[in-house]
Amino acid sequence: SVDIKQIYDKFPEKKGGLKELYEKGPQNAFFLVKFWADLNTNVQDETGAFYGVTSQYESNENMVITCSTKVCSFGKQVVEKVETEYSRLENGRFVYRIHRSPMCEYMINFILKLKHLPEKYMMNSVLENFTILQVVSNKETQETLLCTAYVFEVSSSNHGAQHHIYRLMKE
Repeated sequence: SVDIKQIYDKFPEKKGGLKELYEKGPQNAFFLVKFWADLNTNVQDETGAFYGVTSQYESNENMVITCSTKVCSFGKQVVEKVETEYSRLENGRFVYRIHRSPMCEYMINFILKLKHLPEKYMMNSVLENFTILQVVSNKETQETLLCTAYVFEVSSSNHGAQHHIYRLMKE
C-alpha cells in the first residue's frame, strides 16, 4: 500500500480532487497504478494511428456509471473526459464496457511530443509531473465506486509496458 498523502500534490486539490474524494470515501475504492510506458512503437504513419482506451467494469448491481478521466500536469487539471456507461447482463454480472474511447487532441500531442524527446531521462522528467485521475461513480447517487490515480515512467526493459497496483491508504 501507499500513503495517499505522498501523492496529494500530484492531483487537483480543489472540489472533486483526490483528497476530498478520499475523505468522502469509501476508502477501499482508492488505488494507485504505477505505469511504465513502452514508447518503442514503430508506427510508420503516426498521423493515421488510433489513440484510445478500452476499459471494462463489473458489478453485482445494475446501475448507470460515470467514468471521469482527468489529465493533470503539475497537480492541475488540464483536461477532463466524462463518459456514461450502461450495463449489460452477462453470466449473472452487470458488465460495463468502454470500447476504443478516443483520446483527446491534448493527449495525442502529449504522447507524440514525449516520443520525440531524445533521451529517456528527459521523458521521465516530463512524466514526473504528469498524472491521470480516473473516477468511476454511480451516476444516480454520485457514490465513488473506484478511484484510480495513475503515475508514469518510461519502461527501460524490453518487456514492454508494465504496471504495479497499490492500495491507497492514510497512515
